[in-house]
Amino acid sequence: MTPASNSVDFARSVYCLLPSLFDVEAISACSAQTPNLDQLARCCRRLESPPLSIGQVLQQALGFDQQNDFPAGALRYAGLGGDPGRAVWAQLQPVHFRPDRDRLLVFPLEGASAVPPQGLLDRLNSHFAEEGCHFFSLNGEWFVRFDSPLSAVTSSLSEARRKGVEEAMPHGADARLLKRLLTEMQMLLAQMVLPGQQALFNGFWISGLGSLVSIDALRNHLQLVGDSPLLDGLRQLMGQAPISMQEIELSRPTVVFTESPAETAIAEAEALFGHLLAGLPGGKVRKLVIADESGHSLVYKRPLVYPFWRKGGWRSLLEAEIAAGLLNEQDMM
Repeated sequence: MTPASNSVDFARSVYCLLPSLFDVEAISACSAQTPNLDQLARCCRRLESPPLSIGQVLQQALGFDQQNDFPAGALRYAGLGGDPGRAVWAQLQPVHFRPDRDRLLVFPLEGASAVPPQGLLDRLNSHFAEEGCHFFSLNGEWFVRFDSPLSAVTSSLSEARRKGVEEAMPHGADARLLKRLLTEMQMLLAQMVLPGQQALFNGFWISGLGSLVSIDALRNHLQLVGDSPLLDGLRQLMGQAPISMQEIELSRPTVVFTESPAETAIAEAEALFGHLLAGLPGGKVRKLVIADESGHSLVYKRPLVYPFWRKGGWRSLLEAEIAAGLLNEQDMM
């Protein structure tokens, strides 16, 4: 397995972030066959690199400053049908915090275990009203809106699970307020647990801080494909209509991401991989990355083949591709 950096070149590239793709248990339990993935795996190199969340992938693809947070909270709220306006938002995910010796672990909750105690929304809004924090629940997802601009960087829940809570805590000028929110939300939840009960839902994880002001009226040639409120919100902002896996224009940079259940996601990915396999021989895709959120990935790069009769002009040809952003030094290795 080859180590790699987590920097992604998106010129004429397709980047597929599929969280369950390399989950052996998920694939074993899936009734769908994966011949296209098997064939792609034979064409690709297996790499291991620092994992990227979907927010980090989109930041790179859209050319945003990676030192700032990606406004995933505001985008998800918009994608679910809400109106985030120009305020600062963050996403809140129900979690279970558990101490483990000298560190604190965090686990995502789904289904019945993620159902909040009755009256939690009102208690949160009452408790944090003077802080300018307003809590919302929309289609089963939780968000917080801030009255004032905030400057802080958060980590995704997948990062927090991998690094541990302490290392993944918010940092930056206004991180103190976010840390207070995390702590006091835990305290409020603990007060709502009946005597003798032990609740799995004992906290929230906060991430995706920001407003849509920084990416307002965004127009970009990036294709967004997949089933996710985050992509829905970004597509609205970019004026894009949803497209299916088979409608991808392989000559355009593309990000594929889905939050569908594992079996559905794997079946959808198989259809996409069949479409990609048809486009690789013709050179429509210069680079293909298939990754999960753990850092494992399959990478295909189009071979650079130039006829002998063009040998005299090979340097100017390569320089032209580098200047156009279609080639970098790694492609020549």
